[in-house]
Amino acid sequence: MKLVTTFHHPSSVTSSLKCNLAQDSEFGHLVVAKTNRVEVFSLTREGLKQECEVEIWGRVLAIRAIPVNREHSHSNLLILTDHPDPRVVVLAYQQTTEIPQLVDVGSVALHDRIARHAEFCNDILVDPTGAVAIVSCYAGKLRVLTLKKGLIEQEFDVSLPELNLLSISFLHAPQDQYSLAIIHLDFQQRMQLICRDLNVALQELVSEVSQLLPSTMLSPAIFPFVDVPPTLIPVSAFSLSSLSDESEDSECPGGLLVAGGRKILFYQLARPEDQTHRRGNKRRLEKRKASVTESEVDRAKEKEKAREMKKLKPKCYVRWPWSEITSWDFIEGDSRKFILGDKFGRISLLTLDDSPRLILLPVGEASPSTSLTHLASQVIYVGSHLGPSQLLRIHQEIISSPENDTLPIPAGVTTVTSLAHIDEEDDTDSAADRRKGNGVIIRNKGVHLEVLDSYRNISPIMDAVLADTEYSGQPQIVTCSGGANTGSLNAIRSGAEVRELAVVEGLDSVLSVYPIRSRFQNTMHSYLLVSTSYESFVLRMDGHDLFTKLEATNSPFVTSSPTLALSNISRRVTTSIGGKTTSSYVDSALVVQVTAKGIRILEFDDAVGVFHVVGEGWSPDTLDHTWRNREVVAASVNASQFVLALSGGRLALLNMADDRTVKLVKFQDFMDANRNPREICAVSCIPFDRTKHFSLYIATTFWDANVVTILSLEKPDKYMTPVCSSSQLPSLPRSVLLHNFGTGNRGKDEDYRPYVLAGLTDGTVVSFAFRGNQLQDKKTFGLGTAPVTLSPCTAQGRNAVFASGSRAAILHWDRKRLRQSSNIVTGVTVNTPTFPFSLVAATSSSLTIGEIGGIDKMQVKSIPLGLENPTRICHDYVSNTFGVACLHPTPNRVGDAETTQSSFNILDSNMKRLGQYMCEADEEITAVASSSSLVVSLGSQDRSCFFVGSVRHELGRSEPNLGRIMVFTSDTTSPSIRPLVSTETGGCVYALAIMGTFVVAAINTSVLLYHLVPTDDAEGFVLEQVSQWNHNYFVTSLVARDNTIIAGDAISSVSMLEVVNSHLRTVARDFGPLWPVAVELTPGRGVIGADCDCNLFTFSLGQSGSRAILERDGSYHLGEVVNKLLPGGTGAPDSSEDSQFQPEHLFFTSSGRVGQIVHVDDNTALHLTALQRNMAKATKGPGDVSHSNAHTPANSRGRSDAESAFGFLDGDFLELFLAEPQPKQLQLLRGELEVERVGLPLTEVEAMLEKLQGMH
Repeated sequence: MKLVTTFHHPSSVTSSLKCNLAQDSEFGHLVVAKTNRVEVFSLTREGLKQECEVEIWGRVLAIRAIPVNREHSHSNLLILTDHPDPRVVVLAYQQTTEIPQLVDVGSVALHDRIARHAEFCNDILVDPTGAVAIVSCYAGKLRVLTLKKGLIEQEFDVSLPELNLLSISFLHAPQDQYSLAIIHLDFQQRMQLICRDLNVALQELVSEVSQLLPSTMLSPAIFPFVDVPPTLIPVSAFSLSSLSDESEDSECPGGLLVAGGRKILFYQLARPEDQTHRRGNKRRLEKRKASVTESEVDRAKEKEKAREMKKLKPKCYVRWPWSEITSWDFIEGDSRKFILGDKFGRISLLTLDDSPRLILLPVGEASPSTSLTHLASQVIYVGSHLGPSQLLRIHQEIISSPENDTLPIPAGVTTVTSLAHIDEEDDTDSAADRRKGNGVIIRNKGVHLEVLDSYRNISPIMDAVLADTEYSGQPQIVTCSGGANTGSLNAIRSGAEVRELAVVEGLDSVLSVYPIRSRFQNTMHSYLLVSTSYESFVLRMDGHDLFTKLEATNSPFVTSSPTLALSNISRRVTTSIGGKTTSSYVDSALVVQVTAKGIRILEFDDAVGVFHVVGEGWSPDTLDHTWRNREVVAASVNASQFVLALSGGRLALLNMADDRTVKLVKFQDFMDANRNPREICAVSCIPFDRTKHFSLYIATTFWDANVVTILSLEKPDKYMTPVCSSSQLPSLPRSVLLHNFGTGNRGKDEDYRPYVLAGLTDGTVVSFAFRGNQLQDKKTFGLGTAPVTLSPCTAQGRNAVFASGSRAAILHWDRKRLRQSSNIVTGVTVNTPTFPFSLVAATSSSLTIGEIGGIDKMQVKSIPLGLENPTRICHDYVSNTFGVACLHPTPNRVGDAETTQSSFNILDSNMKRLGQYMCEADEEITAVASSSSLVVSLGSQDRSCFFVGSVRHELGRSEPNLGRIMVFTSDTTSPSIRPLVSTETGGCVYALAIMGTFVVAAINTSVLLYHLVPTDDAEGFVLEQVSQWNHNYFVTSLVARDNTIIAGDAISSVSMLEVVNSHLRTVARDFGPLWPVAVELTPGRGVIGADCDCNLFTFSLGQSGSRAILERDGSYHLGEVVNKLLPGGTGAPDSSEDSQFQPEHLFFTSSGRVGQIVHVDDNTALHLTALQRNMAKATKGPGDVSHSNAHTPANSRGRSDAESAFGFLDGDFLELFLAEPQPKQLQLLRGELEVERVGLPLTEVEAMLEKLQGMH
């Protein structure tokens, strides 16, 4: 059984709007729709504040606001979801609880199994009055929704004669009239603009074309057929200026802007008298067509055809000098000012003045927008699919680059420098553009856009790779993301982020760092004691970049040897009242330092700012012969207790007496069964109760046993008696720590989280919850292979622990469990005025002070590439370099040919480009691969290689017949690189894979096997074809591993091949029409893949008689297109001795989701399946969508009633169980019937789901 969990949620923005969701909202709300959820932000003076979000079970296409009352004081939301189960959901914003929420208050199912999906226009629109909405999702019809008080009152379908609908919009029609402007493709593939009236009372579209906006053909020279259809922008009525040529009228009745072509056209709505005149002409023409005279009928039809072909002259227009318009919005408070954005992120302001005349003002470049929303005070929100979403401010003045054009404007497009110089045109040859009605483009200078905030987006993920660039054992994900002008590589890992603040250079062999305060109760640190393998020294922190090293010769600290423990301590005061003696602890300037020779007590003199020694300290050499010649081998100190482990298996408890002398309280020798001393490895005496100055327990580990032993300090007569011991650990505990992760200090406190942690020599950390004097809930965290050290710290206000082995992690309590956040450094935290609550990290040659952030978040480091759009990536482990294929588009004007340039780039582990190969003009790289097992010998060195496949595009060819495979060495020092081998192929190289010493290539409909062999020339190589396997369809997906090849074709399904004696042989095939887009191998020669209908599927290799077959054993609707599947995971999960969950694959989608496929053992899967069934019966998604239906496999015709999801569980849905109150949890475990009962207690189910939660 497989389980699907999400590592990074979809980040692509599909739609956004501004509205008031609550009557008491001061500035309103921004609503952002992403692929699977809707987020609500309130507008504040400080910026955007997220209020709530709701998950939508379906792909969100659009959101619209509908007024709840006539005053439009606040609104509800209409959500449209995509096929295969289109639906309209009404959400209302409620503030009845402390946390606002969006609740479902109505929905309409739109699915029609018979109708054809709308090819170009899937949208929902609301009439300007807010009384009617229309939905387009099927060809030939519209769904009409009548609205009342923010709810759907009635719904019905109307037939739409225009089948190939491109764009649709409500017009600002007269009262009680609903008119739709429509752009469609007619039967001759001509683009036509028409208007139709909607009769709500009769529930139909009026059959006759409306005369409110006369029909017209849109010229293909202005509106060429491109990927993005034209945009319709309605304009309300407005007053005309006295300079207008409409001398007889002082008001324009409104109109329609048609944008998205090479011009923006403004068509004015017809006045009532003009509509009457046109209707009369229409009636007369119809009457003539009904004539009995054939010649009269022919003339009438010719007249009608001439009218249809006649192009309506726009009232005014302006040239559009950039690419296709992808989004727009009104400037709030002015219905004739608009923000426009094109597919390359170029933003401009469009104004329709009182003349009327169109004025276009470029303002700057941002992320390519799928939505633009004007918020307030020239602040706009840019929602993007191809780049980070942004919060921008438009400045009237120039903020940078005053010498450059704000946006490039193509030659031949007339511009002016300002409205005052409208006759000063740049292009005197454009006389045709100076005729009446032409708009104005202002050539602006400088940058006018300020980025106020940016919101991470890694969509669309075109390709991805797992790469351990630091050789730490924990790989990071690197994705090819973005597009247009925001191409990027993104390095993703889960863990803590450390932002460097200062560095102290020249420090070698640092073992540990101890911060020192001037007084015990002081919250600020002023000194650092640094312990190396051979000495200790003290640094005074004087400022941001000023650290003063105190001279060792005059230092009161022990500097000639390493320090084992150091801490500020309090001073105990004993008082006697009425014969009763009591002790209390007061503030002091005392510091205790423990070395191998013993204890030294120091005190800070605030008057002169120096430390001095107090008393004689303590040393075992000053005691009797049983103590002499013993060294301190481990130590732990708290505010009043000093616990020392001495050689010979002796453990000593000491404290400081009232006279400032160190007093031995108790000691104990530990012996084995043969009376030999048990050498102590590590100790800890940190109190669980932070309000106390002493600990009630000591944690110890011994060199001869892989266990942790807890000793008691509760009663003097039972000091150091064993309380409990851990189970046998995998290896020796090299360090141990008592730590309370919660904010409570006593057992009755709700957030009391006492834990015992052990850092093992094999690179793992084992944690135990300490409850009732027992060690429980054992968990293991992997940190590489080096021994792990532990130290308490504070991270983002949380009580945490730094664990450092081959790699480091921050352990912290979150979501009812102990979690780890991986980190690249280790150290302790300090708190100074300059570095508040910062990390002091020891590296190989320095100390780094940094700010800790995002301990419970995923860290994404984005490497922007601009117009270089990465499409394919691979990582070479040997040279630690990346091979990246990029496609560079040239921003063009609408209708102009878009040119692209493909390149192959070699990058180092820091994503710095080492070399680049530019392909030929008609060539595009389609596949890259690398392998440490396939190397070439050049001279005396073996070098790893990158293998690159490409295709040559030829005009007029429907099937590619030219391509090549190139081989590049991975270690390059030249900026311009050349292929070592270049082999022509007879088609497109769709995919490449390396299997041992073979290169496997998917070329058109074949899978070919190549061998890289040397030639007679010095350092010469050639790719030699050794085998070929032919198929009926293009093979677009390919994976090869362990002598098994999985090939996925573009139409049918998957095939399993193997190599036998250098020949390709078919093992098994499945011929179901899956249309796979990504495939991977699973353990046991199984197959996992994703198809073009957003489903996941699995196959296992079975046997039917003597024939091997692929048996489908899993199918699950994910709802997003998976572009890549990778074996493995991002790191070692939390685990115990069993293996309930095993991460198998990562998947990456076009909307920015990164998910994990986890294998679940059969027993666990049985219980989780029962729990998911019970939860699905009790929980419905917005729109009354059932969980089982949401994940039922789907195709282009919708979902099948005969098949439901199988072989997969929804991990994200199951994890919601942890957030339910306990009564609801128990109810879900019981189910409605006895047979539905989950056969596990609540604690085990919670532990199971917490373990799952810790894997992502």
